[in-house]
Amino acid sequence: MLSTLVDIDTRISEALLPLRNIAALVDMPLVCELADEVEIARHNYSGLYRIDVQTPGASADIHEWVNALRCEWEHEDFKNCSTPSLKKKRISRHTSLLEWMPLYLGKSKNVAKRVLEHINLPLVKTTFALKLKSRPAMAMRAFRLHTLRVQVENYDVVVPVLERALRDRFHPLIGKQ
Repeated sequence: MLSTLVDIDTRISEALLPLRNIAALVDMPLVCELADEVEIARHNYSGLYRIDVQTPGASADIHEWVNALRCEWEHEDFKNCSTPSLKKKRISRHTSLLEWMPLYLGKSKNVAKRVLEHINLPLVKTTFALKLKSRPAMAMRAFRLHTLRVQVENYDVVVPVLERALRDRFHPLIGKQ
């Protein structure tokens, strides 16, 4: 019985390899600025989304910028509020500051609904989300949204593999994982 499971696992791994290759090439088109909630609401499909945050650009020091973000994000008011944290390992993968840095990457069976939760959920809600409007310092920052429509029958198998591969490609600064 265990050898059968190992055999099935091997075949699944082989079948999923092309997904990892797709993640290296796939484009996540820019949808809109995160302030455009009307446009976001139009994206009610299953798939992946990436939220980027604008920076001063390559002329600024990445370490100073990340430290400022960390001070805002990890402020005492936001402790124990079901929000994702900064990920040192992923931050270290960025050697320079881009004009737009990948902040968060996620998946959902309804991208619009989930992204709007990241924007509008209050801190008191236990749903895990960015809760951007509840963070006053974040109002001073610009964000934008990229999405990738993924409508497949085996969502619970395909999309997590694609999400992990895209996370390894973009290294979003904040995350649950």
